[in-house]
Amino acid sequence: MSINAMKMFLAMGEMSNQKETREDKLKFQERIVFATMRASIPDWQPPTDWDKLSIEVKEQRIKQLKKLNN
Repeated sequence: MSINAMKMFLAMGEMSNQKETREDKLKFQERIVFATMRASIPDWQPPTDWDKLSIEVKEQRIKQLKKLNN
């Protein structure tokens, strides 16, 4: 999956998940981003501290990925 495809799926999720909780939206975004990274880099692993990060930090990191150009 390419970065552009990832961005498309994230945008579709934003449109369809309007009534989801903030945590549910983040979980959806995590699945898309992590799957993209694993497809691009076979041995890729999520950051070791990911589960310890605040929801705000996780959202900010995913937001930065949406800005990537490919």
